[in-house]
Amino acid sequence: MNSPIEHRILALFSACQGIASRRGFMDDVYPLLQRILPHERFVCGIATVAPVAVLDVVDAGFPSEFVDGIVDGRGRIASPVIRRWLMDDAPVYFDEAARAAFVGPEDAAWLASFRRHDMRNMMAHGVKDLHGGATSYFCFAGVADGGEEKMRLLQLIVPHLHAALRTHYRLKVRAQEVELSSREREVLQLVCVGKTNEAIGTILGISPWTVKVHVRNFMAKLNVSTRGHAAAMAMKNGLVTI
Repeated sequence: MNSPIEHRILALFSACQGIASRRGFMDDVYPLLQRILPHERFVCGIATVAPVAVLDVVDAGFPSEFVDGIVDGRGRIASPVIRRWLMDDAPVYFDEAARAAFVGPEDAAWLASFRRHDMRNMMAHGVKDLHGGATSYFCFAGVADGGEEKMRLLQLIVPHLHAALRTHYRLKVRAQEVELSSREREVLQLVCVGKTNEAIGTILGISPWTVKVHVRNFMAKLNVSTRGHAAAMAMKNGLVTI
């Protein structure tokens, strides 16, 4: 490998293998990624599939409104680009010319946000890590074009980005050093199997208000904002046994 792009790809692979800190992805990996595949905005995430819950997001320039809308309140994928990648398991390119092939009536809000934030185009790819229990996605907006060379480049680099993102997430979880009380673990275990606060209170012999306090406490310790995210993190990291 003698061309500048080939040297950059090798440097990216090395950086992906060498992450040792929480900031490693953005400090060491992302600058090389920007040079290999120039773009205006980037976001990636790692998520569980059942239940659908985003475990971690790394955002470089995407509007929070757009990122928050990738998974809707009922756990469905709300992005036609991510849905197409999940269906085809191949790199995806989207722009206004491809709108008819991607966007359905249910995607009106997504398309409006895409236009409002002047995305212009979007490329996406990821890794369905079924054995590892987590799936990653990588989205680029404002790329020069979506030609075949870019698609092949994504297929080459994304597995390495996936490995780096998983390390990034593990370091995040480790840094949290989660310590739950025995009662918080009991409540969390029941949340993981879909029990309501009222049902949990009946099972444990405590009031629904007390259950709510325990839920609020373990969500703060886990640094999550939804019960589904808490359940996904708990199961992923062995905090409960289902």
